[in-house]
This record gives sequence, C-alpha cells and structure tokens, in this order.
Amino acid sequence: MSDIFNEVDEEIRRDKATEFWNKHGSKLVSGAMVIVLAVAGWRFYDDYQFKERAAMGASFESAVAEASAGKTDALAALTALAEKKTGTYPALARFRLATELAKSAKDDAGRANAVSAFDTLAADASIPADWRDVAKLRAGFLLVDTGAYDDVEKRLMPLVSPESIYRHSAREGIALAAYRAGKADKALDALQSIILDSESPSGLRQRAELLLAVVRSGAIAKP
Repeated sequence: MSDIFNEVDEEIRRDKATEFWNKHGSKLVSGAMVIVLAVAGWRFYDDYQFKERAAMGASFESAVAEASAGKTDALAALTALAEKKTGTYPALARFRLATELAKSAKDDAGRANAVSAFDTLAADASIPADWRDVAKLRAGFLLVDTGAYDDVEKRLMPLVSPESIYRHSAREGIALAAYRAGKADKALDALQSIILDSESPSGLRQRAELLLAVVRSGAIAKP
C-alpha cells in the first residue's frame, strides 16, 4: 500500500514540476541568459580596459622618453594622451606637460603658463589629493623668485599643516618668498617652523638655520 502512495506522491511532484516549468520556464531561461550575457559583457569590458590602460602606459613611457631626449614630437603625444581626461596616465601626461612648460619658460609669460597648468591640476578633484598637493607645490615654487609673495603663500600655505608630507618644502618656499619680499616676520615664522619640526630633513634644517641668521641680522631684501 505504501508503494502506491509513494507512486501517487511522485506523480504529483512531477505534475507540479511540469506545471511550474511550463509557467515559469521561459522566465528562468531569460534570466539565466541575462546573467550569462552580463558576465560576458563585464569580462569583455574588463579586458578592454586592461588593454587600453596598457596601451596608454606604453604611450606615456614613449612620450616621456622622447621628451627627455628633447624631441618636439613628445609634446604632441603627451597632449593627445592628456586629452583622454580620465585615468592615471592622462593625469600623468598633464603633469609632464606642465613640467615641460616650466622647463621651457624663459620669461614671466612662460612661467605664468606653467603656473596656470599646475593650478589647473591642483583644482582638479578627479585626481588624487596627493597629486593635487604636488601641483600646488610646483606652482608655488615657480613663483618664489619672480612672483608676488601673496601668490606663493596662497598656494603653499595649505600644505604646511603638521599632517602634510609636503610641509617641509612648503615652509621653505614660503620662507624664501617672504625673504625676497622683505617680509621678515613671515620669513622668521616659516624658518622657525622648519627648525622646530623634528621630522624636517637635516639638509633643509641647515639651510633654514643659515637663512634665519641672515634674517635676524637685518640683511633682508627690500620689497
């Protein structure tokens, strides 16, 4: 008797399974196909992205090598890469272009173009914060010898906080700009910050001590 009930129960389960499949089978197949296509699409996109990054990396390395060799074609290659806008290598290309502008600057107009390029990088929220800080530092130092003190301070002062890894260089830039502008108090503040910071590099501390002695002697540039 139990065998009969088992057979009936099995028949009912088969009927239910058939009914369920007839009702929902097409949806299940469609859903499975969507998943398969999505995985395939993701793998294709990931592979495409990898190949594109590899190609950009090769282009960047080639352009940098050409720029170092003084070849003018390098600037065109860097510009083309920089125009891609997103990704690590386009940002690196923009930094290299700004560096080339700084290297080739022969007058105030040339330096202004280089400063503008670094300022643009410093204001670009799409690149890492540390990179933006480097851009601020580069722009500030380009102005140390020829720019107004306020322009140097505006770019370097955000970098002098105790947490900033660029605070040592930023303080030195501010001190030099203040010295050139005849701002003894600001030069003293920046130099003393360098000397009192236990993490200041020894070479930088020595330069700060020498300049501090000059400032205290009263031999400071006149604005």
